[in-house]
Amino acid sequence: MSSGSKSRGLSIAGIALMIAGLLIVSLEVKTGIFFRQLGIVGYVLVVAVGTACSVWGLKELVAQTWPRLAGRGYYFRLPREGLVFLVLTFFFFGGSILGRSNLLMMVFAMMVGGFLVNGWLTFTMLRGSRMWRVLPERAMAGEPVAITLELENRNPWLSARLMTVHDTIIHSSVELEPEVLFVQVPPQSQGAGVYHFQPSVRGKYEFSRLDVTTRFPLGLVQRGVSRDLPQTLLVYPRMGHLRPDWRRLRASSAELSHQIRGAAGAFQDELHQLREYRVGDDRRMIHWRTSARMDELMVSEYQETRDRDLLLIVDAWLPKRPPAGLAEQFERGLRFATTIAMQTLHSTRQSALFVELLGKKTVSWRGDVERQPDALLDGFALLEPFRGESLDAVKQLLGNEWNRAKRIVVVSTRAPAIRELISQWQEGAPLEAEIFGTSADELNRIFVELPSTSLSPSPA
Repeated sequence: MSSGSKSRGLSIAGIALMIAGLLIVSLEVKTGIFFRQLGIVGYVLVVAVGTACSVWGLKELVAQTWPRLAGRGYYFRLPREGLVFLVLTFFFFGGSILGRSNLLMMVFAMMVGGFLVNGWLTFTMLRGSRMWRVLPERAMAGEPVAITLELENRNPWLSARLMTVHDTIIHSSVELEPEVLFVQVPPQSQGAGVYHFQPSVRGKYEFSRLDVTTRFPLGLVQRGVSRDLPQTLLVYPRMGHLRPDWRRLRASSAELSHQIRGAAGAFQDELHQLREYRVGDDRRMIHWRTSARMDELMVSEYQETRDRDLLLIVDAWLPKRPPAGLAEQFERGLRFATTIAMQTLHSTRQSALFVELLGKKTVSWRGDVERQPDALLDGFALLEPFRGESLDAVKQLLGNEWNRAKRIVVVSTRAPAIRELISQWQEGAPLEAEIFGTSADELNRIFVELPSTSLSPSPA
């Protein structure tokens, strides 16, 4: 498998064929060499060959420079080896006509036969082939993704040999064209090949068309066929680890939660077990029904529910002309927020997670309703920054959570402005919210970013 950006330029073969065809036609029109040697048949033959070469070269030039104009389906390419081969073939043909040499004519016929057989074999193999792609729906940035390309050979008697399947991956920042070589696919069977793609940034990766090409057996003619197969891979931000300082912040928030709800009494917690009465136990905890049955005092033991529901607000703001480094800080903040969300979902069962992604479009995710985090990960993957200056959306969310028991965490590239907003808002009744900026200095004490997984080369 090879991967890289495919540069499109002028087709050298197309230009050479156009020039050769024009030279052949103009030479015959001016000199009439083949007309004098072979008569009208030779004249028509030479003009037809020259015109065909010119049209063929023009088609190659258009297909290489403007691929969308070339259309889809079967197409033909003349590699440099094939171009040199055709030039030599024309020389032998011209020599056989001018010198009236049967030996040169025989060599010319053998060369033309090999060229035609090569073209026929490639077309026959392609006509019986069908290809498709298998990929996951989502992936994490920095992790290799295995993409499977499958090739089916429906020909009843001919094996497909040396077939190369080219894929196309388009992202806003890069365009890649990986390829997989199928050495042989027997008749009426399928073959599968895998290439590994490692997205470096989050977002939507679009997989468009699949092309299968072959030059088997002589390498003189390259034929191919295209199939439009649009698919999408969503890549969410790379997650890291939260340091112990984050757990301490969470524990202090839980202590506050315990203080706030203590007035409700122990009966607001969950029943853990029944045990024997001990000196000093609260008599209100005696479970009289069980005590009567066991003929001894039994007390109810409760387990405290210490975690509060978490509201995670991601203020996805960037100025219209962000200064150097701010865009990377924005992405770092998304990686931090994704880590908080996923770790909260995996580590707590007695509290719910609520996420508000405030970007170009607002995404709301409720952990008390949603069972799977797929929609949340998709929101992080597709989040586009908000370019305005207003803090109204953040202010409205914080206002809705006033005097509620949720723990509020805000991640923003404009953390100082949000801290000032909260400090000046309703004096005497401050809102408890943790505001985190996205700079490396601020996040390094609580967040560890993981390096991308190295992509080891596949063994030959």
